[in-house]
Amino acid sequence: MIIFLKSGFATKMHLGVILWLLLLWLSAWLRPAQGGRVLVMPVEGSHWLSMKVLATGLAQRGHNILLLVPETNILIQSSELFRTETFPVKISKEELSTSLKGFQEGVFKRSPALMDIVIQVGRLLNFTGTQVEGCESLLYNEPLMQKLKEENFDLVLTDPFLPCGPIIATALGLPAVYFLRGIPCGLDMLASQCPSPPSYVPRFQSGSTDKMTFVERIQNFVMSGVELVLCRIMYASFDELASRYLDADVTYQEIIGRGAIWLLRYDFTFEYPRPLMPNMVLIGGINCRKSAALSAVSHQRFLMFYKFYC
Repeated sequence: MIIFLKSGFATKMHLGVILWLLLLWLSAWLRPAQGGRVLVMPVEGSHWLSMKVLATGLAQRGHNILLLVPETNILIQSSELFRTETFPVKISKEELSTSLKGFQEGVFKRSPALMDIVIQVGRLLNFTGTQVEGCESLLYNEPLMQKLKEENFDLVLTDPFLPCGPIIATALGLPAVYFLRGIPCGLDMLASQCPSPPSYVPRFQSGSTDKMTFVERIQNFVMSGVELVLCRIMYASFDELASRYLDADVTYQEIIGRGAIWLLRYDFTFEYPRPLMPNMVLIGGINCRKSAALSAVSHQRFLMFYKFYC
């Protein structure tokens, strides 16, 4: 009996030692969670205002953020939450403001469907032309590009509306996370090989819904063909810059098709449903903020308005 108790006690002791050694071995491998190193390449205008919400949230959660800022900009500003790296560009602030204003005003001027595509592509060519020049200034800034390479980033957060971010991600061999509302001509759908049949998915700004008549389907099909032709012209400068800088026979469509994650700033609550790829995430509510509570006066006015009109 005594021998049995002693052997049982010894077994428990051995198990305790083994468990203690196992925990010691695991503690040597397990380390506290650390934030990632994120390179952010923004796009001027409202694109940055939306991306800033995400960049700020990542910085607040302990990630190391480096924001690339052109010397000539309007809305892209530095922050205490993340680092900034400024690079020179050839365009003046007046030229940038004029180009951006013309592009924004054109969004609210509508024309017949097919003519509208031609007009919008012309405005985009004017705006993206100046932006591509700024991108070229960054890419061929060898000291800065070498510095970015030595930073050992984990990923690039960018808006593929312009080619700079995706080209940098490719040059540095980093995964790209895209933050976008959409790319003209549905280039995002083409690049990601996401199904977008013109008989089912209405072309952007076509005025059609997801329930089209036979005539509307034909018009939608024609518009998709016209888009492809015109957008080859629009993205020609992107293709040329990408192939020249990367020294490879590659198109911009092929480059953005390598994106790791697509963060899409829309939601099917307000959009017509369509197919999505597995690496596409809908974040349509990222720009929404919780509204402040109505004051007593505002609440009383609302009740008076409601009783009078309803």
